[in-house]
Amino acid sequence: MPRTIGRTTAGVVAAVTAAGVLAGCGGQSAGASGDRDFRVKADRLDPSAFPTYGAPAPAVTPSVAPTPATCPRSGVVVSTGVVDTAMGRRATVVELKNCGTRPYDVNGYPRIGALDENREALDLTITHDHPYTDAGRDQGPRPLRLAPGQSVKSVLNWNNRVTSFDPVTEGAYLVVTPRDGETPQTLPFRLDIGTSGELDVTAWARDLLG
Repeated sequence: MPRTIGRTTAGVVAAVTAAGVLAGCGGQSAGASGDRDFRVKADRLDPSAFPTYGAPAPAVTPSVAPTPATCPRSGVVVSTGVVDTAMGRRATVVELKNCGTRPYDVNGYPRIGALDENREALDLTITHDHPYTDAGRDQGPRPLRLAPGQSVKSVLNWNNRVTSFDPVTEGAYLVVTPRDGETPQTLPFRLDIGTSGELDVTAWARDLLG
């Protein structure tokens, strides 16, 4: 015969259950008041449990060894200086240096040419001791011997004149042949020579006249 729970027993069970629920709520309230704090605070965390992020490692730049200067088989190297545009004219110095180990002989004028940006040759008229240049700087041809490390210079003079309606083509490269029979050396160089195409060249000299 099944047992029947009376009203008194049921009331006791309900009261006990309610007391447990209230006890649980009371525990949470106590935690909120500071007696039992179950909240997670940052100062209670173990720092070893979290990854650390420091400054990024500096980038490593590979060292590049300087490229040694090369000396042509001829034993001489050509270079150009800054272009002087005073008085509306242009002038620059071409220097020839003996970078080899043996003496090098020159005599006279360098052979000068120019190429456009497509490396097509410009039509130039080369002059020496032209009256519109500083003619006193041309000391004329003379035999010169360069010991290793020594150099000589030549002055180029030109005018950016436009004398016709023909398209103006500028030079992008300068071609210098130190002496007859040598291999020409090509240098990046802006030659704004207009349409006249006249380029005055002085003879090689150790020192330029003022």
